[in-house]
Amino acid sequence: MGAIYTIWLRNLKRYLRSKSRIIGSLAQPLFFLLILGFGLNSILKLPGGSYIDFLVPGIIAITVLFTSIFSGIQVIWISSLAF
Repeated sequence: MGAIYTIWLRNLKRYLRSKSRIIGSLAQPLFFLLILGFGLNSILKLPGGSYIDFLVPGIIAITVLFTSIFSGIQVIWISSLAF
């Protein structure tokens, strides 16, 4: 369990030190929400609500999925360098 915590702490420190990663991880969901959400909201009329209500859970899921995939790839890459 100590190894997992160490890898997590190392990745967290690297993330917080890199301003471009923070900006990129916040800009992508905002870009999707602003461009797709508000841009297509006036064109598409959904019977259950607005298009933004439909889009927000998908944006959250994609953000979590991409973050977890890239973190997993980084762990595999670091462990392959150790051997």
